[in-house]
Amino acid sequence: MRKILFLLLLMIGLPVLAADNTIVVLNTNRMIYHNVNCQWAHKCTKNCINVTKQEAIESGARPCKVCGG
Repeated sequence: MRKILFLLLLMIGLPVLAADNTIVVLNTNRMIYHNVNCQWAHKCTKNCINVTKQEAIESGARPCKVCGG
């Protein structure tokens, strides 16, 4: 049933919302999130926490321009 619903939503063009549980590094000062392998994530020592990508987006953070989050 879920597969049919997904295909139906895909066909009519509605976005399918799915939680992204990927861990990212969020700079709470600049509100930018990075992929854990990003060079800027490695350099981030202050004001940085590990959160899920979904939590970072919900907090209003934007993705890194280098790694795309």
